[in-house]
Amino acid sequence: MFYGCEGSGTDKKMGGGYVENILISAASLWNGKKFKNFNPPDHDLLFLDSGGFSFFYAKGDYPFSTEEYVDLAKELDADIVAVRDYPCEPDVSRIGGLETNKERTDATIKNAKECREYKKINWTMVVQGYAKDEYQYCCNQIKLNDLVTDVMCIGSLCVRKRITDAKSIISIVKKNFRSRKLHGFGIDLKFIKNPIIRNMLWSADTQAWKFNMRSYPANRRNILPRSEKDKIENFEFYKKKVDFVIGPETSSQTKLA
Repeated sequence: MFYGCEGSGTDKKMGGGYVENILISAASLWNGKKFKNFNPPDHDLLFLDSGGFSFFYAKGDYPFSTEEYVDLAKELDADIVAVRDYPCEPDVSRIGGLETNKERTDATIKNAKECREYKKINWTMVVQGYAKDEYQYCCNQIKLNDLVTDVMCIGSLCVRKRITDAKSIISIVKKNFRSRKLHGFGIDLKFIKNPIIRNMLWSADTQAWKFNMRSYPANRRNILPRSEKDKIENFEFYKKKVDFVIGPETSSQTKLA
């Protein structure tokens, strides 16, 4: 499991200063003009995500270039870097064009080819879509353009409500890339509890610890904690829940090959 950092001073204190696997979104580090400094806890693996969901939900496009993104990956010494994908959830903004999911998938493929030109970055491809046939189209395009990577990420999963929906999407990607490690972006813990989904995925990431599920009554959960103390306690509380489901040894899996 990769735990999402938030790009604040709290990050350094997560897990008492050490978290096995962390994920940072470029959106968390973008201040409107450039990327701010990131001070993470000690870690084994750092996963850099392009932040597409955050940017496209409101603004419709990336505010930085591929070159700027590559510079950030180098500065962070990121172990895994997701290509600049175009999310396909129904609610993301279509302000900048690319109204259909086919157009968004084609744009993801174009960006991935541009990213691939930077050879020293350990890129991971993102399979995008929303309906099952859209994911299959993206899988076909990835293979056609020789964009298969060791770790293959599955996008647009975080808004899924039903386990059967998530399972069917992950199964499509698994059938297309059987020998590759699969990463589920923002996948809910209730899906990880499903043994079929858990066995298909190599890894997942979560930002759920940021929501104050610990200090508030059930009808007031899913709000952001106000204090650093609450944030740190939330992290510990949520990590225990993850470890209970997948085990601490699996949670801290760090091998990339």
